[in-house]
Amino acid sequence: MIKVRVPATTANLGPGFDCLGLALKLYLNLEIEEVTKEGLEIKYEGEGAEKFLTDENNLIWKSMDLVLKRSKNISDKKGLKIRVFNEIPVTRGLGSSAAAIIGGIVGITKLYNNNLTYQEILELALSLEGHMDNIVPALIGGFTIAYKTGKEEIKWSKIKPSNDLRIVLSIPNFTLSTEKMRKVLPTKVPLSDAIFNLSRTSLLVNALQNSDWDVLSEAMEDKLHQPYRTPFIPGIEEVFSKIKGTGLAGVALSGSGPTVVSLTKKGSEKIISEIMKDTFLKAGINCQVLVLEADLEGTAVSNE
Repeated sequence: MIKVRVPATTANLGPGFDCLGLALKLYLNLEIEEVTKEGLEIKYEGEGAEKFLTDENNLIWKSMDLVLKRSKNISDKKGLKIRVFNEIPVTRGLGSSAAAIIGGIVGITKLYNNNLTYQEILELALSLEGHMDNIVPALIGGFTIAYKTGKEEIKWSKIKPSNDLRIVLSIPNFTLSTEKMRKVLPTKVPLSDAIFNLSRTSLLVNALQNSDWDVLSEAMEDKLHQPYRTPFIPGIEEVFSKIKGTGLAGVALSGSGPTVVSLTKKGSEKIISEIMKDTFLKAGINCQVLVLEADLEGTAVSNE
């Protein structure tokens, strides 16, 4: 049996659209074993268990199948039993799809002793996920900057954030479709907005690398995607305004939402949590608030 643990991720972090991501200590756990009986058995427990398909249309299985099709001895494979223990809220902007894809690819690779590099794993994952900002930190952990070379190769840089970093998440009790949130974005943006985001992205990377907490509220500002997505989330503008007003934290949409993510220094997380919960409640939105640390390890595998 192979056990795989994949972290949730928060992406964009405000200005870093489709390139910045951060792994979180919130996990998708898989147990994968080969059985003598042919066929596929998938069982789910935890967050969103009732929402997942348990046949060959399942995303974890589709990810595994990509690896199996690369294997020369695929005809020798027997049946598979997969148990899923999920902690990651589904379709909330916390990388649940990326975790499923990375978990499936890494799990089946280790089960059959296929040697895939990080580059190969990410290329396979990207063919299903479509975006690098979640799959890279899900695989390697930490705070990551993902990009492509001129030859379309996936590359990344990893930064270890301070141990004092706290990630506060406000997870509303409704979902938003990533596909729908993509469609609301413009195909062209003003030059001034692009320059704005370039400056904020650079500032955010520097702030997290050097634990410059005082600039986080400005460093996580954005003009490329959030203005087009926030109208779908009642109360979010007031949440942003109040958190920025404290000067204690930066705040942004997590991925395409509806989860809101705030980055702050240890000791300030209680204030930020209360602002999130109270402000959303006044807007008629119930939400779950979590305070997490960054996951620095990424996907972990063990044999049993």
